[in-house]
Amino acid sequence: MIEASVTTTKGVGGSTPEQELAKLSDMTQGVEAPSAQEYRARIEKAQGLMRQQGIGAIYLNAGTNLYYFTGTRWYASERMVGAILPADGELEYIAPAFELDTLKGYMVIEGRVNCWHEDESPYALFVKRLGELGICQGKLAMDESAAFFIFDGVRQLSSEFEFVNGKSITAACRMIKSETELALLQRAKDMTLEVHKAAARILREGITVGEVESFIHQAHKAVGAPAGSYFCIVLFGEDTAYPHGVKSPKALALNDTVLIDTGCQLHGYNSDITRTYVYGTPSERQRQLWQLEQDAQLAAFEAAKLGAPCS
Repeated sequence: MIEASVTTTKGVGGSTPEQELAKLSDMTQGVEAPSAQEYRARIEKAQGLMRQQGIGAIYLNAGTNLYYFTGTRWYASERMVGAILPADGELEYIAPAFELDTLKGYMVIEGRVNCWHEDESPYALFVKRLGELGICQGKLAMDESAAFFIFDGVRQLSSEFEFVNGKSITAACRMIKSETELALLQRAKDMTLEVHKAAARILREGITVGEVESFIHQAHKAVGAPAGSYFCIVLFGEDTAYPHGVKSPKALALNDTVLIDTGCQLHGYNSDITRTYVYGTPSERQRQLWQLEQDAQLAAFEAAKLGAPCS
C-alpha cells in the first residue's frame, strides 16, 4: 500500500539485508504436514467419487496428485512413475525397477510396487496389472497432469477402455481444503508477508533485482521454508508494467514503482503474494493507478458471496 510521507513511502528503505535477516526467525511451529490418516481419507473420498461416476480406476502421475493422495513426493520425468487407484481395493504403484528402494523411502501410504525394467514397457505392465485387478474395460481416468506420452502409451494397448479426465476426481477432492491444509496455506502466506516487509526495508537506490531476489530467497529460509523462495519476481520502474519480468531488468531509482511477486512452499502448500509500492514519493499518476487496482479488488471482495459464480 502506498502511504507517502514527505520523502519516502512508509516502511520502505532504511535498513540492510544483514539487519533484516537477523530479525527473522522460524515461523513453522504449530503446523504439521498432513498425516497418513488424512491421506487415507483422501483416497477413500476419491474411490467414492469413482464409484459414483462409474470409473474403474484412476492413474495418478508423479507430481502434485500423487503427493496429494499418497504423500509420496516424486517429480514427473521421462519415465512413468505413479499409482493405480482402483475404485475398490488397495492403491498400488508403478515405477522403474531401479527406483524401487528409493520410491519406498518416500512412501507415506505404502502399497505394492509394480516394477518395469528399461527393456520393458511400463504401459504394458500398467494394462496387465489392471486386468489382474479385474479392470478390463469401461471408464479409466488419467491424471490430468500426466504427459501425453504416458496416456498415448496406455491408449495404444487398451482399446477396451473409455479414457476420461481424472480431474473429475482429483479436483473434486483437492478443491475442498481440510483444517490441516488451511493452516499450512495460511502459515505459508504469513511467512511470505513477513519476507515482503523485510524486502521493502532493504531497498536503496541502485540495488539490483538480483540482490533483492537473493535476499528474499534467504529470508524465506530464515522464516522456515526449507527450499527458500518457490519463485521470485522483482521489478522496478517501467519494468513493473511487465508482470512476469523483462530480459534486462533495471536497478532501483528514486521514485520508482516496485513490484515484488514471490512465495514459498510449506509441506507442499504454497504462498503466492504480490506487493506494489513506490520507493520515494509517489506521483499523482502512481497514486491513481494504485487506487484503481485497490478499488477493483475491493469490488471483487464485496461481490464474493457463498453461491455466487466466480465470474
